[in-house]
Amino acid sequence: MSATSRSQPAEAETTGSPFQFLSDLARELSAGRIDLPSFPDAVARVQHVLSDDSITSERIARVVSSDAGLAARILTMANSTLLHRGGSPVTDLKVAVTRIGHDSIRAAALAYATAQVRHAADLAHIRTDLERFWQEGIRVAALAHAMAKESQLMRPDEALLAGLLHNIGKVYIIARTPKDAVQVHVDDAVLRDWHPGIGQALIENWKLPEDIAVAVGGQNDVERSHAAPADLQDLLIVAVSLATQMANNAADDAALAQMPAAAAMGLTDSAIVRIMLESQTEMETLQAALG
Repeated sequence: MSATSRSQPAEAETTGSPFQFLSDLARELSAGRIDLPSFPDAVARVQHVLSDDSITSERIARVVSSDAGLAARILTMANSTLLHRGGSPVTDLKVAVTRIGHDSIRAAALAYATAQVRHAADLAHIRTDLERFWQEGIRVAALAHAMAKESQLMRPDEALLAGLLHNIGKVYIIARTPKDAVQVHVDDAVLRDWHPGIGQALIENWKLPEDIAVAVGGQNDVERSHAAPADLQDLLIVAVSLATQMANNAADDAALAQMPAAAAMGLTDSAIVRIMLESQTEMETLQAALG
């Protein structure tokens, strides 16, 4: 699916600089062109090799080892309490790669890449926004991870990765916006309406799992209802909604439980309360694991 085929804001005008700017970004991504300032080449290579289901741990380790910072992040992830409880610390990169699995490698690589983007000198003017987006990603990832464990319907590592990636479109939009036009192009309404589609296009270009791309693209569809079993998109819809409420100190577990996506997952209001409580610990663990 191309970036230009995704739903776009109904209110968007067909003229004006914000619409034109975002349309241009969508066309670039549809054509397979990605230009994210300060995004490490090694991370792009990791995403590429992981798209091959037959790739060996040795090959992944060789790609990861080409960047010392990325290798360190993978080892930290492998030794984190999120994935490793007890036993001897892992010091061998190949063992670490084998232990944590592809989705966790993607998550660690994404965290490393995002850190490079957040601290890039030429993006200093938007550092506060980039840090805010990172914290949003951590919160949604923690909730998604806890929600997957509670429901037992999805893999927690895949849910965590989807949570971390849910707002990668925001990072891309604001990083690509000309410095003198940031306030014109990236108000909250523009980001809310456009970032899911841009994020989905990025994820597709990186050749990450399709269900993650679809979930990110459809995260704002809070009225979504379908006959099929609950899926990753349902989980992400609830996680994003809950994260937004928690950030505003206005969490309403009873109302959230009535959402079609929450109902599809069998999440009661008491289960949502448990998820909120567990996510607090998950957030601390993620911060330690991902930096």
